[in-house]
Amino acid sequence: MTDGRRAWLYGLFACYVLAALACSAVRPLWLDEVFQLVATSSHSVDDFMRNMGSRNPGAAPLGYLTQLPFVLAAGPSKLWARFPSIWFSVLACWALARICRELRMPHLTVLVTLLFMLIPIQFRYASEGRPYSEALAFSLLAILAFLKLLAGPSVAASILCVLATVASLYTQPYAILNVAGVMFWATITNAKRGNWKQAALGPACLLISLLGFLPWYIFETRKWASGIQEHGIPAFHWTLALLLDLVKGISGDGFLCSTALLVLAAVAFLARPAFGGLLLAAILLPVCGALAGDAFANYFFASRQILFALPGLVILAALGFLELFRRSKFLAIAALAVLLGAAFQKDVTMQRNTKENWPAAANAVAEIARTGRCIEVAPATSLDLYTFFVPDLESKVCAATPDQAGAALISSFYTTTAELVAAADHLREHGFAPVQSSAVGGTTITLEDR
Repeated sequence: MTDGRRAWLYGLFACYVLAALACSAVRPLWLDEVFQLVATSSHSVDDFMRNMGSRNPGAAPLGYLTQLPFVLAAGPSKLWARFPSIWFSVLACWALARICRELRMPHLTVLVTLLFMLIPIQFRYASEGRPYSEALAFSLLAILAFLKLLAGPSVAASILCVLATVASLYTQPYAILNVAGVMFWATITNAKRGNWKQAALGPACLLISLLGFLPWYIFETRKWASGIQEHGIPAFHWTLALLLDLVKGISGDGFLCSTALLVLAAVAFLARPAFGGLLLAAILLPVCGALAGDAFANYFFASRQILFALPGLVILAALGFLELFRRSKFLAIAALAVLLGAAFQKDVTMQRNTKENWPAAANAVAEIARTGRCIEVAPATSLDLYTFFVPDLESKVCAATPDQAGAALISSFYTTTAELVAAADHLREHGFAPVQSSAVGGTTITLEDR
């Protein structure tokens, strides 16, 4: 790597860390982050397992355990809850830059790293207290170790590959899919050449890693279906809307950013189909594997599940830019400008357009409770979203037969109509009627009097 390219990379990483830290300290926590904090802050192993598995069926523990020391040290601080995600995202960017070098594309390192940093779905989870950046980092480390293993088998590379793959599984199981895609491509390619030793490396690493994850899978898999039913998680459906969600979700921005990304990737694949096979495998398996997993578990599709297709797609898009630049500088620059502009705009608006503020909502509910009103939370299972920030609220919940003169019906925009009606009916049965409503941080507080 030349000194100029290295200086650009250092500058990119410095700007990226500052931007991620700033965004993490400003944007309020949203629902899934609070659910994770509730689990991370559990006072016993049983509570931890219950809060993690029931709220997020299919979850694995490592991302929660990584967050634990920061939460214990600093409490439910936005920055410290998200601190591990920031640094695992930096590690993922570094690993992707090294992968470019292993693929003999050092000239693409700066562009690939820039695109990867800016793509909204990646930047979102880099600045959120969720396990996806950590899982992405482990999966890219596994791919990096595997590529080194192909270049020259060594014990160190083998151990790193297996450990990183197991760590990715224990952080987010779908993270193994891009690793498996690269290993699948290497196995097929080497088998065609008759190089059976190298062809066996991928399946061997994958099998050992899956065996390492098997105890957790056996222990938790029985709880996943019950968790999906208990919390009314939407079912999976094969529809045209799913295809549209895939296109929008692949970048995390929408059609403009995703279209530019996919067009550049398509240009690269059409120009260099032989080399593009590796990257295509690292893209298609995460997408198809996530859809198959969702269909099997009857769990709704979410764009975060295909985050692990992004590294291969970004490298392919960078290659596509160079290929297009050789043929038409104007088209190449226009496509890249659209991609970067749409991505940057989404990164900014994502930080500014926040509808949720659970600490503010909990404090507003607490103020109402201090006036002597009991609180009726709809649904009752969301009470811990408020008690996490104001523990005393648990003692203010309306009894089965409330005897207070006043009550407060608490709901959020995650509350379903059926849940809201059931809670309101309970208050009506005991003579309450609504008199006033207000909204704070995504929570609606409806005051009720007899």
